[in-house]
Amino acid sequence: MLAGLALGTLLAIAVWGFLRRPSPSQKLPIAGQRFPLGFLWGAAEDAFQHEGGNTQNDWHAWIHQSPSPIDRGATYALGTNFWQRWREDFQRAKDDGHTAHRFGLEWSRLEPAPGRYDEAAWAQYERMVRACKEEMGFVTFVNLWHYTLPLWASRAGGWENPTTLERFEAMVAEAARRLGPWVDRWSTMIDAQLYPLAGYLAGQIPPHQKSLRRARAMFATMLAVHARAYRVLHALDVKDFNGAPKRSSVGQIYFFTALTPRGLLLDRLVCRHLDHLFNWALLDALVLGKSDIAMVPWLDAGKRPALEPATTLDWLGVNYFTRRVVEVVPGRSPLDFERRQVRWPVSDMNWEIFPQGIYELLIRISMRHPGLPLYITENGLADERDDRRPEFIVDHLAFAHKAIEQGAALQGYFHWSLTDNWEWALGSWPRFGLYRVDAESGDRVRTASAELFAEIARSNRLPDQRRR
Repeated sequence: MLAGLALGTLLAIAVWGFLRRPSPSQKLPIAGQRFPLGFLWGAAEDAFQHEGGNTQNDWHAWIHQSPSPIDRGATYALGTNFWQRWREDFQRAKDDGHTAHRFGLEWSRLEPAPGRYDEAAWAQYERMVRACKEEMGFVTFVNLWHYTLPLWASRAGGWENPTTLERFEAMVAEAARRLGPWVDRWSTMIDAQLYPLAGYLAGQIPPHQKSLRRARAMFATMLAVHARAYRVLHALDVKDFNGAPKRSSVGQIYFFTALTPRGLLLDRLVCRHLDHLFNWALLDALVLGKSDIAMVPWLDAGKRPALEPATTLDWLGVNYFTRRVVEVVPGRSPLDFERRQVRWPVSDMNWEIFPQGIYELLIRISMRHPGLPLYITENGLADERDDRRPEFIVDHLAFAHKAIEQGAALQGYFHWSLTDNWEWALGSWPRFGLYRVDAESGDRVRTASAELFAEIARSNRLPDQRRR
């Protein structure tokens, strides 16, 4: 009898899990909520994703293989040509009331051969950051690394070769000396925890490895890269462009995903582990100084490398786009997420629009690491028609405001992105920009979302009501 009862219970749980659909995001009322005085408003560009013309790195080499590995056969050329049109894009942001701006450095431009710097590229980045600070009056955020490696580093083994870290450390020191007077916030890297998973475990991006051992080792390497850059930037504190003493502020921009288990039991166990792996393991190491990264629970305890110094995070950038529903299916990797969002709004990339997730993550970060200054450094969606983005912006900001009211140390919001961009392996078709970029001419076209975001930035508050 007991065996039959247990079997029936397990069967009921399995059926419930199969039929269950996690609830969509809640809606918050919009009533002109004001943000704190000094709250930063901005948008962002990434080096490889926006500049165009970056031909000396591993991603450019991979993209131009035949047959094309990129969705729809897209090839990377001028991109949005931010490298040439940066000043007009900065001016658009200023005209729209933005008070901060974020862009990145492309290492392969700056150091096309090991130990040889390109003075023209350094001069260009200096012009850019000086214009951001002196002409536009922005609070400046500059990122140092995001996925791409110079060809010479990639061919020598990438981050697995200690020489790569040594050269990166030297480049960071050069950036501190040359650009530091105009940089308010340094980010050492973007999406660091995704690089080992996508590049060394799933093999989806360069360097295309599929090794549990190497993926786990790369997590530790990412921590070392960040810690070394943190030390260098603080060791080379400089005066600002007005000659006043200035202490570097060094953070990291981190990709968060809201995860929800579809069923009970196994789905919940796997979801809990994936949440730790994706959202917390590397972040906790940056704040607490020791890592607890198990790629496979119970089987992969391994050593826990310590960081030096123990705490290497002055602020945290939060990238948030979507929720994913975790479901364990035989024969499929748990890293392949089942998306159950047919009834709910999604982006052009089929990512669920789940604004509630940004609130939940901000609160969890604040409870886990109280007082850590937070900035939403990327939040947006692929929306070619610009018919979902206005509501997306308002809904996410409403939840961000709620998190502030409940104690989250959120100090700014950067929309992703100012203009359309190259979306990595998906190519150029996802449209994330507040400004559309014409593929032929490169001309920028302002969207209704840009107008709405400008109104919010100028007034430092949400609209009084939703617009239809």
